[in-house]
Amino acid sequence: MFCPACGKRAQEGALACAGCAIIFSKWTAKERAFLPPPPPGVRSPAAWGMCAAAAVILFELRGYYRECLWLLDGVDLAVHEGGHVVFGVLGLRFVTMLGGTLLQLIMPIAFAVDFRRRNQARSSDVCVAWVGQNLLHIGRYAADARAQVLPLVGGGEHDWTYLLGTTGLLARDRFVGGLFDFAGCALIAWAAVSIWERTKQLTGRNAPNEGKG
Repeated sequence: MFCPACGKRAQEGALACAGCAIIFSKWTAKERAFLPPPPPGVRSPAAWGMCAAAAVILFELRGYYRECLWLLDGVDLAVHEGGHVVFGVLGLRFVTMLGGTLLQLIMPIAFAVDFRRRNQARSSDVCVAWVGQNLLHIGRYAADARAQVLPLVGGGEHDWTYLLGTTGLLARDRFVGGLFDFAGCALIAWAAVSIWERTKQLTGRNAPNEGKG
């Protein structure tokens, strides 16, 4: 991010400018709107090609690394279970069963949108990768609808056995799980390439102009 007063680059999440010492929170939303926009991230054909290639590779190798995506598992599980409670107030069984998955996706999306609104683009990209991580876990859960091998928290009914059974897609559970998996791999690949592109552009933007008279 950049100071709206002096234009000096500031660390993401900084409370004050290191150059002119203004307090960022005291500036109005209108004044903050003049912050320079973040680097565009994924925009070139080469970057999109990298995204596509990385998504396919991640999808093919997901069986090897999915178990390594454990960092936010506790948070995701708590959000998932909370989603059943939140959407359960509507009194609709289908929405209640789907609510865990919905809130599991809504939470990181909300963080991504908020970071983007504050021009903290790379932090937003990290949250997009978080959405992808959730989709990979959702894909595994959906693909387990018939086998029901995965342990359930507190027992009870398998969400995706009910959801796919109700919609007539239970026999396609592995296909549905694969769709979630690919979407997750695509988002993780996009976020990684976007962070790399933004970092490269910021480095170029802030490099000293050497050799120029």
